[in-house]
Amino acid sequence: MNTELLGRTSSENNHKLTQEIFLASYENGYIIEKTLTIPHCTNCKRFLPDRYTLGVCPACDYAGAKGDQCEKCGRLLDPTELLHPRCAVCGHATIEFKDEKHLFLDFTALQEKLHKWIEGQSWPDNTKNFALGWIKEGLNPRCVTRNLKWGVRVPLKKYDNLVFYCWYNAPIGYISITKDAYEQGKIKKDWKSYWTDSNIYHFIGKDNVPFHTIFWPGTLIAAHDLKYQLPHYVAGYEYLNWEGEKFSTSRGIGLFSDEALDLFPADYWRFYLASILPESKDSNFDWTDFQNRVNSELIDNYGNLFYRATYFIEKNFEGRVPLAHLGEKERELQWHLEKTINKVKELIEDVKLREALREILSLASATNKYFQDQKPWASDDAATTLYTTVNILQPLSILLSPYIPDAADRALKCLNAKKELSSRFSLEPGHEIKAEILFKKIDSIEKVKKYKTKYIKKDLAEKTSKLEAKGAVKANKSIGKESSALTNPDALAMVNNMMSFKEFEKVDLRVATITSVEDHPNADKLYILQIDLGSEQRQLVAGLRLKYTKEQLRGKQIIVVTNLEPRELRGTRSEGMLLAAEDGTILQPLAKVPNGSKIM
Repeated sequence: MNTELLGRTSSENNHKLTQEIFLASYENGYIIEKTLTIPHCTNCKRFLPDRYTLGVCPACDYAGAKGDQCEKCGRLLDPTELLHPRCAVCGHATIEFKDEKHLFLDFTALQEKLHKWIEGQSWPDNTKNFALGWIKEGLNPRCVTRNLKWGVRVPLKKYDNLVFYCWYNAPIGYISITKDAYEQGKIKKDWKSYWTDSNIYHFIGKDNVPFHTIFWPGTLIAAHDLKYQLPHYVAGYEYLNWEGEKFSTSRGIGLFSDEALDLFPADYWRFYLASILPESKDSNFDWTDFQNRVNSELIDNYGNLFYRATYFIEKNFEGRVPLAHLGEKERELQWHLEKTINKVKELIEDVKLREALREILSLASATNKYFQDQKPWASDDAATTLYTTVNILQPLSILLSPYIPDAADRALKCLNAKKELSSRFSLEPGHEIKAEILFKKIDSIEKVKKYKTKYIKKDLAEKTSKLEAKGAVKANKSIGKESSALTNPDALAMVNNMMSFKEFEKVDLRVATITSVEDHPNADKLYILQIDLGSEQRQLVAGLRLKYTKEQLRGKQIIVVTNLEPRELRGTRSEGMLLAAEDGTILQPLAKVPNGSKIM
């Protein structure tokens, strides 16, 4: 397996395959037409979602009514009902209404088949329950077309002015990139067999679960004649955090992979990340834990055992595996090896990668204990101990190879062994081997902190450079020395990702009640919320769709930052920001208070 096949969904193959899958779905009756009367701004030269159309409410004369509802009187509206409509983007009264026929993938018709299929899958609970939650809420037809100039064109003459939504053609890129690679000679196996005769595994973040358990499988079911396999397994991982915080490039939290490789070999990172893989809950990268796990579980448990055994053979048996007489302890360890091989195969098939690693390390620990108990340096039967140990190390290295490929390959070369996994001891007496130190220990926590500080200083230097350009700090490069480059507390706070108290005083936090919740038309993770702030009604765009249903949000009181400049989020205006924890849980007052109450 490698990750070197890169491609783009703008390729000719993606265009052709998208159109082919669409036509199969169309012929099978899963593509339906719906007429949408869409506001169009002649000034912006763009179609507008309902909420992007403002005007006068025909019921109460409120001048700030939106195209779906009047926040003042609560009346549900259609954009065509507004008096004196205007564009929320440019503010001009340059609105005309156009009937647009769009195409939808009929997920209502696909729901029963999807439900039955999902129920039969052996997926992780978090993935399966999330998908079934969507089914329980009920699936609606999902628009597959947009009125844009670029993209994959709809292959029907009547709709050739439309292109496909990216949610529809993007996962088809999995298939088209395979076809590209085959045509470029990068893979030998026929491209289509990967997607018709194979078990398909998806490794994704939890925010992509609905796309790979509902939308992508639904697309393939609708085009069932093409016989593409549905996903066999969807591993929807929780989030990996960095020392208790979310990764953030803008805030300098975390490391890029090239920076990580400047610090330690890839095997160290692979081993540690596999050992804390967030399979069922969020996990946390911690420098001290990183050092301890790498030193004790990888280097002491496996690396040191490898070097001690091979060096002993190299020094005392001329680098050749000695003749042995296996006893009860050796047979017991060999049985442990066989049991581990079978268990690890089973766990990896079930995509329980972290648990599989634990089983492998358990075998390494048992072999270490055997080696220590037998004391080959002070035993008359050192040959049997060393023969047994290196014959365990060979399959142990193979089992570890998915996690630490570089070290495992070097170990097998030292053992002069093939990559053939078996519980049979294959390194016969007389077999030539050599010793090698596979790893260097992470010296001390102080060294780790020094590495960490290196990148803090790097980030600090970059931010100071930006502030110098704005005149916030003096042009002094002595960052980290006694003479500070910063000339005022506010600049210091900015560089250290901190807010001064003076800045904090400007933040206006108030209590609001959510009055309505709608799906964002252009984003599957976002809701559009209408909120009551007491003195006014506002609209927020919030990424709560993966955490809450609409019913769970309606009527809730929330905390809102009210003095942020309005901004566009995926084509919809957001007039503030609600407060929520990293996992998406919204912050609420302990008791109900009047809307508009200020948080002090």
